[in-house]
Amino acid sequence: MDKKMTDNLHWKERAKELPKKYEETGLTGETKEKLKERYQNMQYEPGESIGVVAAQSLAEPATQLTMETYHAAGAAQVSLTAGLPRLIEIVDARRNPKTPAMNVYLNEDYNNEEDAKDVARKLREVTFSDLIRKDTLDIMQLQVEYELNPDLMSDYDVDAEDVRSRIKESVKKAKISVDGNKIVLESTEDDYDLRDLKDLKNKSENARIKGIKGIEQVVVNEDNGEWRLQTAGTSLRKTLKIKEVDADRTFSNDLYEVKKVLGVEALRQRIIVEVNETLAAQGIGVDNRHIMLLADMMTKEGELNGTTRYGIVGEKESVLARCAFEETKKHLTQGALKGEEDKLEGVIENIMLGQAVPNGTGTVDLKAGFQEE
Repeated sequence: MDKKMTDNLHWKERAKELPKKYEETGLTGETKEKLKERYQNMQYEPGESIGVVAAQSLAEPATQLTMETYHAAGAAQVSLTAGLPRLIEIVDARRNPKTPAMNVYLNEDYNNEEDAKDVARKLREVTFSDLIRKDTLDIMQLQVEYELNPDLMSDYDVDAEDVRSRIKESVKKAKISVDGNKIVLESTEDDYDLRDLKDLKNKSENARIKGIKGIEQVVVNEDNGEWRLQTAGTSLRKTLKIKEVDADRTFSNDLYEVKKVLGVEALRQRIIVEVNETLAAQGIGVDNRHIMLLADMMTKEGELNGTTRYGIVGEKESVLARCAFEETKKHLTQGALKGEEDKLEGVIENIMLGQAVPNGTGTVDLKAGFQEE
C-alpha cells in the first residue's frame, strides 16, 4: 500500500476518535453533531482528483463573469476592478492591482460621522496643487506666485506656513516667501532659466502637504449605524497606526501588502474572501473548499505564489509537468543540464507518456492472484 492510501486511512482512523475528542472539549448536543458531520464531509476518497475538480469548479464559472470590469463601491463612486479581471489579479498574484483600495473600520468609541470625517482627512493625501486657487508665472522675475484656497485650507486644517514648510522639505532648492494666502516660489540657485523654474514648479506642486502617500480619495459611508471609510489607494501599515481605526477589521485588497503587514495566514484568508466576493458579485457560488485549496496552494511556501510560470507551476518537481505549461525548451534544457530525474508521480507527465495516471484506480498497484485449477 502506497503513502496516499496510508494517509487516507490515517485520517479515517482519526475520524473514529472524534466522539472521544468532543467529550474532552465539553461539546455536546447539536454542536457536536454539526462538527462531526462537517469533518466527515470534508474528507475525500483515495485517488480523487481534488486539484482538477477545484480548477474546473473555479474556471468554468469564471467564463460566465460579465465584461463589466469595474463597479462603484460607496455613494461617492470609488471604482474597483471587478469580474474576470479582478479574479485574474488574485489567482495570478499580480503585484500591482489596478485599483488598490482599503476598507477602513472605526473603533466603537469613534463610530460617528465627525470622527469618520476626521480620519478621512488624516488618510487622504493632499498635495500643494490641491490647495492652489490661482498661479501666475512671472517670466521677468523668474518666479511663481500662488494664491491658496482658504476654504480648502480650513477644511484640511493647514495654513500657509504649513504649506511652506512642507514644500521646503520636498524641494531643497526652492526659496519660498509667504504673504497671507499668497506664496511666492523661486530658485535658490544663482544661474537658472525658465525651464529650471518650470521643473521647480512641477516638483513643488507635487509636494505632499498632509495625509498618507498613495491614498488619492476617501469615501465616508454609513451602513446600519456603522461608519466606514473606503479609500482609492492603499497604505495598510500607516492606516492601522491611527488610533481611531479598528485594526481587527480594516483590510486592503492588495495581497502583497496584506502579506507584508499581517502575515501569510491573513493573506490566505484574504484570498478566500476576495475570490468569494468577486464571484458572488456576479451571482455565482462556488464550494468554499475549492477556493480554500487554491489559497493553500498559493501560500503553502509561506510566500504568495500565483498560478503562473514563475509561481505554482514553476515550482513543480516534475520537469515534464513544468515544460507542458510554458517555456518548453527552457525547462527541458535546464533539466538536462542539471541532470534532473522525473519520478513520474504526477498526472501530466504520465499522460504525456501514455501511462496510467496515479489517480482513481491508478492510485495503487493491485494484481489479482488467481489460483490455477
